[in-house]
Amino acid sequence: MVQNIKSVLIGLTKEFGPDEASSALGYGLSLAQRAGAHVTVQAASVRLALTSARVSKFAAGLVVTENRRLQELAEAAARSAQADAAVAGIDCTVETPHLGYRDLLNAFRGQARLNDLTILDAESGTVNLDRGLMEALLMDSGRPLLIVPPGQDAFRARRVILAWDGSARAARAAADALPLLRAAEGVDVVSVTEEKDLPVAVPGAGIAMHLARHGVAATALDVEAQDGDVAQALRNTADRSGADMIVMGGYVHSRLREMMFGGVTQSLLKQSPVPLFMAY
Repeated sequence: MVQNIKSVLIGLTKEFGPDEASSALGYGLSLAQRAGAHVTVQAASVRLALTSARVSKFAAGLVVTENRRLQELAEAAARSAQADAAVAGIDCTVETPHLGYRDLLNAFRGQARLNDLTILDAESGTVNLDRGLMEALLMDSGRPLLIVPPGQDAFRARRVILAWDGSARAARAAADALPLLRAAEGVDVVSVTEEKDLPVAVPGAGIAMHLARHGVAATALDVEAQDGDVAQALRNTADRSGADMIVMGGYVHSRLREMMFGGVTQSLLKQSPVPLFMAY
């Protein structure tokens, strides 16, 4: 059983059809069932707006039609999510915000702050609307974020990897993930060194001991990154250990106007074999 997670936000932002389903929804409902948590589903759609008053009635009509279509898709996704939650015996609230992009981000930020955890689907693209949402929630919600790759539609946390570099972000992620770490049978605290024969700058023995005091079965593990690829080292370790989740501190270049995640975060968001729990 997962303890101390009482409210979960699941964000749905895709156009769902027969060939596209939300792993985040199934995963989030499964986690909520294990935790006895309330679920809020935000099935969101971006309202399109005309950029100029000098457009034809035909063009304006197309925008109105598309906005209606997007909102109907979101409402259908919300109804489906609520039905799935009811079958699983989960208390569920649904919302279908249809707003301009900036207002939509604000709506997600506000709702995330009222929940213990936010869950989203992974996106492989480097620049898209969902990646901007991930950045906004990671940096500005004050809550952890869990990104679910395709095919991971049921919560599992038998074995968990905690990526540890001694940073404040890694410490925050470890603290926020405690309910999941306690529920795991084993946690590998993985410290990655980027060059062979060099000592790991911040070994994980200390944080493993700290986690043990909180009832976590943690083991420190030092891993070498081939060619300096820390993200690939974490992926390889997850594959070898049969991990069900990676916990890490997310890094964002917040001073840039353009959205840009740090290298390891960016790489794992593009390709992670398991759900990725992040805090900032």
